[in-house]
Amino acid sequence: MFVVLFSLHSLFSSCVFVFLIHLCLLLSTFLSQFNMKDLLVDLILHYRGKWITKPLLVYDKKYVATRRDTSADLLDYDKIVEEYTKDLGFVLVKQILVKGPSGKFYLLEGSEGIKTLQCLLNEQFKVVHFFVVDDFEETVFALNIIHHSEAYLVECEYGTDAETESDDDQSSDDEYNFDELELIKMLKSKEVNVDLSHYKELHPSMTFKDLNEARKIVNLYSLANSKPIVVEKSDRTRLRYKCMIGCPFVLLISQDGKGPGFKVKTLKINHNCEDAFKNPRACTSTLAQYFKSKLQNNPQYKLKDMRKDLKDQFNLNARTSKLKRAKRMALQKLQGSFLDDFNRIEAYANELRLSNPGSDIVINLSKDALEQGKRKFLRTYICFNALKLGWKKGLRPFIGLDGTFLKGQCKGQLLVAMAQDSQNCLYPLAWAVVDKETTRTWIWFLQLLNNLLNLKNGQTVTFMSDMQKVNNFFCYLNNFVFFL
Repeated sequence: MFVVLFSLHSLFSSCVFVFLIHLCLLLSTFLSQFNMKDLLVDLILHYRGKWITKPLLVYDKKYVATRRDTSADLLDYDKIVEEYTKDLGFVLVKQILVKGPSGKFYLLEGSEGIKTLQCLLNEQFKVVHFFVVDDFEETVFALNIIHHSEAYLVECEYGTDAETESDDDQSSDDEYNFDELELIKMLKSKEVNVDLSHYKELHPSMTFKDLNEARKIVNLYSLANSKPIVVEKSDRTRLRYKCMIGCPFVLLISQDGKGPGFKVKTLKINHNCEDAFKNPRACTSTLAQYFKSKLQNNPQYKLKDMRKDLKDQFNLNARTSKLKRAKRMALQKLQGSFLDDFNRIEAYANELRLSNPGSDIVINLSKDALEQGKRKFLRTYICFNALKLGWKKGLRPFIGLDGTFLKGQCKGQLLVAMAQDSQNCLYPLAWAVVDKETTRTWIWFLQLLNNLLNLKNGQTVTFMSDMQKVNNFFCYLNNFVFFL
């Protein structure tokens, strides 16, 4: 009888405990809805960033627009879409995502999603971050906010005389620190600058897509801190690094048992060693990654200057042969990136036509390459509609013509047509990129300029150029008047 009574008493106490918790949750939701009309929230609209879907869904921030002190009960889905399309220049909004109280991304759809978001707003969560996916980006897969199931806890006092078992294991929610994930994402998206300031620290919770990505980050960390880190163990499932003898630094990266990819399992970050004059992590690929931006700006970057920069920044002595290989590797990668840019030039032209209606963008491909079944860029002509209207309605009928050569990997010539405003300042009107500056390319450029700007063969326009262009064009454009 005593055992039965004790069991009934424990069961009753447990039920009371669960009932009190649910009562607190319902009370907190009711109070949040009751006070929502008096709650002012700040809306942070993120745009033009980049979505990273693997291994975790993160957003690489770029630009933000802030709407402060917005009444929570006035939130509207259509108004948020209108903010992005009318104020921020989006053509079409495919998805809207919002950050929940814990930092997770949720899909926001229609009035039902707005109602769920309003229920979550309170004094602790009144800064709302919105993110969008436009029509040109891939669809982002995230949980709909109407299925929001995060614990929504409030402080309340309750008592029970039932004994509960202690749980030594931490909550599964504590395994993910979203501030740490945000820091990891920022570290992995940082650019490689001159002093590698973004790679001077490693984080204990860093995750990697694969071991190659882990090697790149560790190599840049070693170069940034001038520490002679060496590989102690390397196979398909793990990487183990240590520093010189006597230094306590240890780093172990292995497979993440809870998901795809790899993560830091062991990290002792402290060093007691001196800076390394020779660094085993400064391999050819790492140096190529470091010098990539410099070589992109100056392909004639000399080896002695590369060696001097490494000496000044990291006190590193690199062999000339290694620098030569690194330079060749970086230039080959840049050449590939240039090819990718040329493959996207038509998409760039379409984007200009959408964002600047009425603009003139002409792209010519090589006929010889087309006969061989290839697509090769030949030349392009660009004139923005705003510049065209400004010249027609408010500027003097005067156009200057000139050309210059382009530096860099791709070379070419830039042909420009310039006007002059009321303050005698230069006013860019139209420009073209061609392979060579010849009579044929100049005639092509002037034909487009005459037809698209309706110049009427230059009868009412004064042109200025040098003598060579006059000799080349005068035979063809005999109605144009040139002044030297």
